[in-house]
Amino acid sequence: MTLALVLGSACWAIVPARGEDAPSRSLHLDVLLDGQAIGLIGTFRQNQRGDILAARKELEELGVKVPGSVKVEDEVSLGAIPGLSFAYDEATQRIDIKLPSGGRLPKTYDAQPASAPGPAPERSSTGAVLNYTLFGASQDKQFRDFWRYPTLSATVDARLFSPVGVFSQTGILSDQSLAGGAAEALRLETTWTYSDPGSLVTYRAGDLISSGLAWTRPVRLGGLQAQRNFGLRPDLITLPLPSVTGSAAVPSTVDVLVNGTKTISQDVGSGPFRITNIPILTGNGNASVVVRDASGRQSETSLPFVVSSNLLRPGLFDFSAELGMPRLQYGLRSSIYDEGIAGSASGRYGVTDTMTVVAHAEGAQGLGMSSVGGVFGLGQYGVLTAAGAGSWRDGQLGGQSYLSFETQAWGISLKAASQRTFAAYRDLASVTGAPFTGLSNGFGDYVASATSSALSGSNWERMLLPPRALDRISIGLPVPALGGAVSLGFAHMKPVLGRSNRIINASYTRPLWGGGSFYATFYTDLADRNSAGVFAGLSFPFGTNITSSAGANRVGSRWSVAADVVKPVDQDIGSVGWRIRDVEGQGDQKRRSASIAYRGSAGLLEAGVTQGATGFSGTLQLDGAVAMAGGSVFAANRIDDAFAVAKVGAPDVDVLFENRVIGRTNASGNALIPTLRSYQPNKISIDPRGLPVDAVSETTVEIRAPSDRAGVVVDFGVRSTSNSAIVILQDAAGRPIQVGATGALQPGLKGTSAAAPEFTVGYDGRAFIENLAADNEIVVQLGTGICRAHFAFTPRAKAQVSIGPVRCN
Repeated sequence: MTLALVLGSACWAIVPARGEDAPSRSLHLDVLLDGQAIGLIGTFRQNQRGDILAARKELEELGVKVPGSVKVEDEVSLGAIPGLSFAYDEATQRIDIKLPSGGRLPKTYDAQPASAPGPAPERSSTGAVLNYTLFGASQDKQFRDFWRYPTLSATVDARLFSPVGVFSQTGILSDQSLAGGAAEALRLETTWTYSDPGSLVTYRAGDLISSGLAWTRPVRLGGLQAQRNFGLRPDLITLPLPSVTGSAAVPSTVDVLVNGTKTISQDVGSGPFRITNIPILTGNGNASVVVRDASGRQSETSLPFVVSSNLLRPGLFDFSAELGMPRLQYGLRSSIYDEGIAGSASGRYGVTDTMTVVAHAEGAQGLGMSSVGGVFGLGQYGVLTAAGAGSWRDGQLGGQSYLSFETQAWGISLKAASQRTFAAYRDLASVTGAPFTGLSNGFGDYVASATSSALSGSNWERMLLPPRALDRISIGLPVPALGGAVSLGFAHMKPVLGRSNRIINASYTRPLWGGGSFYATFYTDLADRNSAGVFAGLSFPFGTNITSSAGANRVGSRWSVAADVVKPVDQDIGSVGWRIRDVEGQGDQKRRSASIAYRGSAGLLEAGVTQGATGFSGTLQLDGAVAMAGGSVFAANRIDDAFAVAKVGAPDVDVLFENRVIGRTNASGNALIPTLRSYQPNKISIDPRGLPVDAVSETTVEIRAPSDRAGVVVDFGVRSTSNSAIVILQDAAGRPIQVGATGALQPGLKGTSAAAPEFTVGYDGRAFIENLAADNEIVVQLGTGICRAHFAFTPRAKAQVSIGPVRCN
């Protein structure tokens, strides 16, 4: 059964009774609840005894609470509902249902109703992108010689995309032969990725990073991964938002205020109501709910709320599972993998608005580890996360605990977390590491000297273990008396091997006049008082995008002061940025540098020179990309997400992205739009004023939702109209043909096509007619009949031909 908003009266019809001897009537009645019209028509049935019945689903849609013993599709007599009474007026086909207190279901209002659906994610085109960073550096004691012996490197990020996914390869190429070194190539990651927007799952094969939770340690694997990806649905709200329930005696307005600021204002009808998805981004506390009726009477209640990205909406399931060979010495070696197979899996499930359960498991040969926990919303008090883990390693057992709490109250924010490991606790990260053998004077020697032991056997394994204790606390609070804010922090880490660290820090910031700011920070390790440091500084803007700053820094017994002026480079083509910096201090802290950057259509070029305690050095860097799609090749700035190729078919036409000119078509009539947002609607358009006068476009605006890191081709359907003309039509009396009249070009004359293209007459009798031949006949539909006209046509290159006036008789 369904409900409908109607204007007018309802009628009834005779239908066979359900299991009864006499016929019953189907009634469609205007429904009132406690004398208040609700603007809905309900479907009822009156049996032979005069009882009025309705399905439970129908009554609940009307706002009537039905006993839970009645099934959804079952009918129930209105007289059988406890406390319910009704008055049926057959003459007006109206029923007034009287309900006891608590007998009505609340009407739900969504504070964030679903927006109009955007375009469905489209399959990508086939093409390629190469992002690159070319970097050169050189140094010498003398300024005139510092550029002679450079070291060169290139960081590349190449990907091939197609409807079946994205294949990507990253790496670093370096050449130090001019400085007496050698050339090297380092492979970083090789990965194939495919995302399915329907199931919100992303699949990967190749080099990947395992899943993890706040208390786990992800590792790099070479293998397979399946992972929930809510980013494929940018419109999906994954965290539970607060809701408000209440009741209004008469139609009223409900205002929700958070920290004194009105968040929403919702009109509600009489009776109980529920407002869901109140837009509070994050935090916890109390909101004020004000109900105000038309006469100005109002009531106010307090609503405790908690909003956290760590919580999932009820019914949502987030997961990741991966299986493969652990990768070793990433960033130092190209392809070293453990011979054994390892795997891990993580999951989160929203049970209620205030409870999300989490679980994680890892396994490898001789190792098993699992953990389970939960995230709990405590209303106005904050969010609590608790978890426990256990591991088995070659017959040895171990455990781990994790507890965290975060809250906000009276403008003060607090975050605290504590992690402990017990006995022989092991995880995947601790059993898949390998010593950095063969690295002379490298990390291995550094760690060996720091621990006063060789990196072998149990010492290396102990270094890889998670710390025995890890505690973190951070507090942020405003200080009105000082006109700013203070943040405090404490971190304690007790590793299995080596000494403990107890680091405290404190910082103070405050705004100043003219958009300036002041900052100061102090930090120290309580286990090493010589590590104490403090730095403070001032920052002021000049104009719209130039900033100057000055500061002082002291670490232990060494000090330095610094000053710089910066103009950052913008995203616009042709933007120029620069920086001048001077550092004065003790010993090798003295440094003076200057750099300049320019963003062109093919990339970002930056050059800099530095004078330090050991001499001079210079750098030169170029960041850019090469993109191939739609049969075209483009040089561009870096393309980190999706992009589009606009096919216009005419040169020098402005192409716009979100109503802003992003580029101009090249000699082939194509343009690159490098900044699209994957899986989100992107508005791409062209300025038709740049089209040739003898060209017409099927459309000037396209909305596209490309897939991740892929490209799409947007064809605006521009075609030549060199065989078209504007024909000025007049009737037999010499008056312009009426606006809106339609006509068609008739086939059959020499040189005309077999089709009969239609056209519409505009103002002053003007009609744009295509597919013209040397001799043409048209038929125009008039209000009093038809008329015919004949005219000749001679095309002119790059010009709009105008013919007439032409008499239509």
